[in-house]
Amino acid sequence: MARRRSGLQPLHLAGAVAFLALAGGAYWLFARDKGDTLKGNPFSASQYQQNYIGMRGNKYVVTGTIVRQLSFSSINSARLFSMEVKDDSLASPLPVPVLVPSGFSSMNIQVGQEFQMSVLVDKVGTLIAEDIRKS
Repeated sequence: MARRRSGLQPLHLAGAVAFLALAGGAYWLFARDKGDTLKGNPFSASQYQQNYIGMRGNKYVVTGTIVRQLSFSSINSARLFSMEVKDDSLASPLPVPVLVPSGFSSMNIQVGQEFQMSVLVDKVGTLIAEDIRKS
């Protein structure tokens, strides 16, 4: 009679490796933090300056410094800011209008602070903030 080999079999080792790979893949797919990045293409200040019309209706990620508050709506708490955006192809930063909707009214936005925003360019070229993070 042949004796069966006891102990660790190659099939056991292959199964353990497959299980670890599957568990690691599931962790990477489901448990990692997906909210760190803002949605949108990088904002080009030079393209905005040349032809904002081509940018209307698209989402961008813009980083800039708040220069001043231009307007405040007491009706819906929306605020309009002037934000300076730096671009390598421009000699000086470009001021762009950014509308911060009332959903961000609890956020303290002050002159001189730098923010990163996910924005939508509306039909008149105003950037409407959809997500805001302090840089």
